[in-house]
Amino acid sequence: MSILVAGGAGYIGSHTCVELLEAGYEVVVVDNLYNASEESLKRVEKITGKTVTFYEADILDKEALNKIFDAHEIEAVIHFAGLKAVGESCKVPLKYFTNNLSGTINLLNVMEKYNVKKLVFSSSATVYGVQESPAYTEEMTTSSTAVSSPYGRTKLMIEDMLKDMCKADPSWNVALLRYFNPIGAHSSGEIGELP
Repeated sequence: MSILVAGGAGYIGSHTCVELLEAGYEVVVVDNLYNASEESLKRVEKITGKTVTFYEADILDKEALNKIFDAHEIEAVIHFAGLKAVGESCKVPLKYFTNNLSGTINLLNVMEKYNVKKLVFSSSATVYGVQESPAYTEEMTTSSTAVSSPYGRTKLMIEDMLKDMCKADPSWNVALLRYFNPIGAHSSGEIGELP
């Protein structure tokens, strides 16, 4: 059984791959390398001494996703494959809505087809919008009117979509990760921001 890491060649994805491999999981990565580097996966392999199965593909490509799911017994998916720059999203919102929403819908449809219903979704603290208190907590409400960028709205829309899906089909097991900008590097120094 394998864990599929969508966007696994990116910053957070590559660090997650290290943790998964060190925990004994088989890791399959799908990444279009838009904002990532295959070099980071080579370094993941160097750190762990284990192999990462890599597919250079886009989650917008449903046919490619089907081939990956056909080739592997995927147990769960961790979804980091989204465009992520707040400023850029304000300049090209349609690009963000297409990539983040349509890509996630493709991924979910393929997961459902293969009865893979465990998902960790990389959301964002931007779903809280601007709050009066500087200390953000998970109990704070989210609001599409408070979210200040198309990027944040895509994350909130995906969260709402996932909640609706889980309500309609309780066999889905979904976790939403809402964090601010992660920083740092692996203690080995092999992976960090570049790659």
